[in-house]
Amino acid sequence: MLQDIAMTDLHAFAVAAAIYGGAFLYGLVMLLLRRPYSRAVMFALLCGGFLIQTLALNLRGAAIKGCPLGNTFEVAQFIAWSLVLLFFIIGPAFRLRLLGFFTAGLTALLAAGPFLVPAWDAPYPPGLFGGNHWIELHAALAMFSYGVFAILALVSVMFLTQQHGLKKKQFKGVYQILPSVQQLDLMAKRLLVTGVILLSASLAFGAVFWIENFDRVPVFKLSATCLIWLGYLTVFVLRLQKKLVTRRHALATIILFLLAMTSLWPVQSARHNESANGTSNDLRIER
Repeated sequence: MLQDIAMTDLHAFAVAAAIYGGAFLYGLVMLLLRRPYSRAVMFALLCGGFLIQTLALNLRGAAIKGCPLGNTFEVAQFIAWSLVLLFFIIGPAFRLRLLGFFTAGLTALLAAGPFLVPAWDAPYPPGLFGGNHWIELHAALAMFSYGVFAILALVSVMFLTQQHGLKKKQFKGVYQILPSVQQLDLMAKRLLVTGVILLSASLAFGAVFWIENFDRVPVFKLSATCLIWLGYLTVFVLRLQKKLVTRRHALATIILFLLAMTSLWPVQSARHNESANGTSNDLRIER
């Protein structure tokens, strides 16, 4: 039964990735034709991919008996899912032009990329988090905050692109479609605050478990997460002090997001090795 579910969730993940890729290609073709893409079409494509990816995550969660965040593949899928969910929340409110296009591109990369590295979907024992809801909440909030930081990185890329156009006095093509630097800067500020709050809450919920189970604290994982949190917190403080604004702020948030994504692979590898040492192969879910 679990094997059938596992095969089904992989197919669903693949379909969702294909839809996200289709959304990105649609936006790209329209931009190359110098025509604005239909927001309704982009929204419909992202919505379709999101619903199928939600189904896939639920199927995977049922198979592993917990939150599907046990390996790099699942983490990438969860961040992609969070990214689209955040777009649905903030997109209608801020109506930033081209945000849907950039969201589709990054989501397609996060959803499809892991399929190129089968080892990222390494099997692991059911109930990896030990049924501890504090740890599951910690992990989910951390990955959701990374989704916020992903949107922040996209907004920063849009900001740098628009700023480059202004410096070169180019006001046609993509520069004409992009939101103003003022809109993008305000959006970046709000996303930074949201992401820092979510990641701080994630560490707080994790601490509830770690204080009582100090011997089970994954040192490398905790260190990596704390360093990422400290980096974003530093950017936030410098932003408040107006020491890190506009271009430097945008570059800092992009670099931090890339570092956050890079840190996930060794963290997941360490977690997988720990579970492999403590669990026999016959307890693993085969996919």
